Amino acid sequence: YFEDSTLSNHTIYQPKDPSGLKLPVIAWANGGCANQGLSHQSFLTEVTSYGAFAIAVGPVKGNPGGGGPPPSGNSSSIPIFPERQKAAIDWVVKNAGKGNYTHVDTSRIAVWGMSCGGIETYVNWADERVSSIGIFNSGQLAANESIAIASKINKPIFYFMGGPTDIAYENGERDYANLPGGTPAWLGNDGLGHGGSFGKPNAGPIAIAGVHFMQWLLRGNASAGAFFTNGDALKSGYTDNKSKDLDKLNITSIQRLSHWVRN
Repeated sequence: YFEDSTLSNHTIYQPKDPSGLKLPVIAWANGGCANQGLSHQSFLTEVTSYGAFAIAVGPVKGNPGGGGPPPSGNSSSIPIFPERQKAAIDWVVKNAGKGNYTHVDTSRIAVWGMSCGGIETYVNWADERVSSIGIFNSGQLAANESIAIASKINKPIFYFMGGPTDIAYENGERDYANLPGGTPAWLGNDGLGHGGSFGKPNAGPIAIAGVHFMQWLLRGNASAGAFFTNGDALKSGYTDNKSKDLDKLNITSIQRLSHWVRN
């Protein structure tokens, strides 16, 4: 990971040697809406090592505090900062293909967020530059907000939840149920609660799922899709999963610059 002086308040992750590979983009919003670029270091390091360019909200030495969603209430009543995730998108679109970022491909930008960061991600999903959405241990806090927001989503959206002990479990399940017909979607529970395995070495099951999600939706690796379509998630620690309209996904393989081997 590293910082770029032209992008204040963010931390960048990519493979150690990205030469020879075009990298799709993940704009990441932290749990707790934290302004700390290392809040999910293990997870983002693992996912990007398989061929992605991620920009996390917050500098390396940022403030871990933020407006984490309370157990109840409305999403609109908590302090969130979606403009920070949007700033990452603005910056990467401006700089991709130039200088040190010739390997970055902004034709595929995903917004991902965990917990409070998932609420921030819901604000940015409709950005025309965004191609897919990842919601991790999150969901709209109130039923009326779920209907108002989830019912409009028409881009692929995947939910990675922690099961009944996850404080966001019911919220994520409700959002998934409120998605409109025709929207490709997947929801899985790993049974590890709200914090999941984000803090474990290499981030455990959540990183395995995140890598497959990135490989399929952003890199166009069809074989990675088996994790979500053939029950492979259940073999990797997930306790249950469901999906709808995944057959509508038609993702071509991302361009390679030359031969590349993962670090």
